[in-house]
Amino acid sequence: MTRLLSLAFGLLMVAAGTVESAGPALVLAAVAVVALVVGLLIRLAATLAVVAVAGALALSEPSPVVAAIAGLAASAYLVVRHAEGTGAAWVLTAPTVLGALGLTAVTVLGATVPFALPWVPLVAPLAVVAAYVIVLDRYAGDPGRGSPLR
Repeated sequence: MTRLLSLAFGLLMVAAGTVESAGPALVLAAVAVVALVVGLLIRLAATLAVVAVAGALALSEPSPVVAAIAGLAASAYLVVRHAEGTGAAWVLTAPTVLGALGLTAVTVLGATVPFALPWVPLVAPLAVVAAYVIVLDRYAGDPGRGSPLR
């Protein structure tokens, strides 16, 4: 069942990634289809299929909605494809689906809404450093005490 579902998500990924494609992007789409079929037997080829579709998207410059559909299908394809021993119901849990849908919606919103703030490039590096500090704070504790540094 998981192979059939991963095949469906993979075909949706390739179809969405090649809607507005021409020239070299179609070559990468063909590579993605071959990797998709091989990916039914070898999981590593599934990753190659996603990378090929990402390359096709980069060469064809599609609309943000088409790219988001391809990305959402690609994430579902990889999640289901790499869940070989379990059923799809155990893999496509509510947090997984809601997280993927939420991030896709944020991505489409960020790409389609014209939002120009001239100070964002100045704040972005500081936000990245702050995010790293917040995430790594719990791992940077004193070995003797075991608590985070503060």
